[in-house]
Amino acid sequence: MMEWREQSSVSSEEAYLEAQRWIEAVTKKKFGNGDFRSALENGVLLCDLINKIEPGIIKKVNRLPTPIAGLDNLNVFLKACGKLGLKEAQLFHPGDLQDLSTRVTVK
Repeated sequence: MMEWREQSSVSSEEAYLEAQRWIEAVTKKKFGNGDFRSALENGVLLCDLINKIEPGIIKKVNRLPTPIAGLDNLNVFLKACGKLGLKEAQLFHPGDLQDLSTRVTVK
């Protein structure tokens, strides 16, 4: 497993690729054509990943193609991470994976 350090010479692009390779290797599933964020956005791959690490930790993955289903999966994944001992500061926020290009902003 790669340990992240502040003064790392690894670019974020390299870190994404390393994480993608690891997730694909563990889940035996491909990211597809999407970028890192969009591949993880619906939470399905993350739920599959954590179920490979700790079988049965997530009982039901919501595979409906809706934003609400994705948010539900991300929250279940983050809760499972907590059960495995990860602290909140080590995790992301579900909104971090939302597609900002389509978000409407009010000025």
